[in-house]
Amino acid sequence: AYKAAGKLAGKAALITGGDSGIGRAVAVLFAREGADVAVVHLPEEQPDADEVRRHVEGAGRRFLSIAGDVKDAAFCREAVERTAREFGRFDVLVN
Repeated sequence: AYKAAGKLAGKAALITGGDSGIGRAVAVLFAREGADVAVVHLPEEQPDADEVRRHVEGAGRRFLSIAGDVKDAAFCREAVERTAREFGRFDVLVN
């Protein structure tokens, strides 16, 4: 029943741990507000990330799943770069 105001229209967000819990809620609500959403998750959490994909795309936004471990600095840099490449911009980071 949430009525979006479009506050994130045209923005791109990267959300770590966006496959479950608070991160998942943020990913879905950001999409409803108009953001394209990239989600970082552990590889074994891919089924959860796929469920988030359905919600984000159901809101009419683009979704990017990035599997890896945020303890690896090189992976984190690549996740940011990949988000920017895929969406053409990088506006919001949620850790």
